[in-house]
Amino acid sequence: MSLQTQVQPIKNSKAQLIQTRSKDRLAAFTLIELLVALCVLSILLTVAIPAFRTMVLNNRLASNTDSLVNALNYARSSALNQAMTIKVCPLGTIGSTTCGTDWSSGWIIVTQPTTGTAVLLKSQQSSNNDPSLTGNTTEVLFDRFGLSTTQSNFTLCDSRGNAFAHSVEVLTTGYIQSGSTPGQAVWNNGSLTCP
Repeated sequence: MSLQTQVQPIKNSKAQLIQTRSKDRLAAFTLIELLVALCVLSILLTVAIPAFRTMVLNNRLASNTDSLVNALNYARSSALNQAMTIKVCPLGTIGSTTCGTDWSSGWIIVTQPTTGTAVLLKSQQSSNNDPSLTGNTTEVLFDRFGLSTTQSNFTLCDSRGNAFAHSVEVLTTGYIQSGSTPGQAVWNNGSLTCP
């Protein structure tokens, strides 16, 4: 009986060793499986990366358009609340109430009191990655009734050109709207032109 007890564990150990080795083989990849997995991954990345880039560019354009519309709405609301003229113009010197000439550098919102000095309410500085912004006017003025002194049109463009450009319009009534169709001007439904 003691002999059988000693032999039994030896047989079980060999069987367990063989079973363990076969499980290890099943868990590993063969070279062919690895190559197939790499091919599938490369195909997926080839499709996904351009789509991801397009998504990033679309989001950047939409975000900058919304930012401009929000700034214009803030300026109009401030003009109504403070009962004074509020100006939106291109960013000049950072932290200053002096207007610049290039909308693509960003914009500032300043008070235009009849007496006293102008006060900087908000400023937005653009980064190099932001879409370019052009306007048909050097400033947008909202009077104390929320009306704009002139109709203003803005175009936001990225590296993809006219077909993907966004538009924003400020009517003399103070109404601010952004175009819903990329590449199409909100003010006349015509095609947008990027600089």
